[in-house]
Order: sequence, then structure tokens, then C-alpha cells
Amino acid sequence: MAGKLIVFEGLDGAGLRTQATLLEVYLKEKKYRTLLTSEPTNGLIGGLIRSRLQGEIKLSNRTLQLLFSADRAQHVEEVIQPAINSNKIVICDRYIFSTLAYGYASKLNYRWLRQLNLSFRLPDLGILLDVKPSVSLGRISSSVSSFEIFNKEKELSDVRKAFMMIASNFHLKVIDGNGSVEETRSKIIKIVDRFLEKGR
Repeated sequence: MAGKLIVFEGLDGAGLRTQATLLEVYLKEKKYRTLLTSEPTNGLIGGLIRSRLQGEIKLSNRTLQLLFSADRAQHVEEVIQPAINSNKIVICDRYIFSTLAYGYASKLNYRWLRQLNLSFRLPDLGILLDVKPSVSLGRISSSVSSFEIFNKEKELSDVRKAFMMIASNFHLKVIDGNGSVEETRSKIIKIVDRFLEKGR
């Protein structure tokens, strides 16, 4: 089977990393070759992004989005595309849709954001784990979030609205992530199984 790119998107606390990891385990059990990765990356540019998100350095929202794009360019060129070319299923925790949603919620020009990011390879399957902002806040209060600058319910509501708009425009599969880990995992597996069956 040809390589594929599956991405997980959603608010912090939606369980993106957990579900991406569980999906990789499941696919490996089914004898698929996989690669699990995430954005921002652990590289130099990704480190700058994390520092900004955690309030350690000051950068404008526009500069932040340009850093996300630079980080993604390197990620796609050096990690994602080579793995796809070797017929692996790449599972990515966050991708271009997080940039669009969080950037839009930061009041940046959406047309500019879209143009900036649509030069990158679109995923073969995009999954949006939808959770209520109150659920997001409850879950991230006991963990370190990648998007600490969005830690208020109003801000998260704006991001959620942006995600739903983007899901409609880009045909992302929206899954209710408010339930248990196992309930969400079961829904994801059904979608992924159907997707992979069509690709055979």
C-alpha cells in the first residue's frame, strides 16, 4: 500500500497525542509500517515556537505563524515525505489545520494563513477531536499544554469555532472527544479502517 498521512487536530486536552499513539499501536498490530510524529517539532525552530507559546520569549502572532510554517517545511521535507515515499503511514499530532485555527483565533488574516499553509502536502485523512472548552481546560489544568497562550474559555471557544469551520472546508472527520479514551479510540479505529480499506 502507498504511504499515507493521517493527522489529528483539536484543542489542547482533546487527547491528540494519546489517540495518535494508540492508533500507531493498533496499526502496527495490523502489520502496517508507521511513523508517529508531531508539530511543533523538537528541532531548533520548534524549540523557538515552544518558548513563545510558554511565554518565555516575545514574538508577534504573525512571526509565530511564520515560524510554524518554517518548522513544518523542514518537517515535511526531512521526516514526513520520506516516510510516505517509503510506504509508511505517517500519524501526525497537529498539522496545518492547527495553524489555521489558532492563527485565525489570534485575529490574523485567514486568507494569508491559508495561502501560507496550502503549499504543504494535505493529509490523506484528517481527524478533528472535538471537545468542549470546559473539558479542554479541565484536562490541561493538570498537564503542560503546547498552547499555553490559549488557556481561557473564551479563547478556546474561538479556536473551536475556527476548527469546525476548517473541518467543513477541508472535509475533516469530526469525532466527539468528550468521552473516555477507549470510546474515542473505538470511533477513530472505525474511521481509519474504512479509510485504509478504500485505499487498497
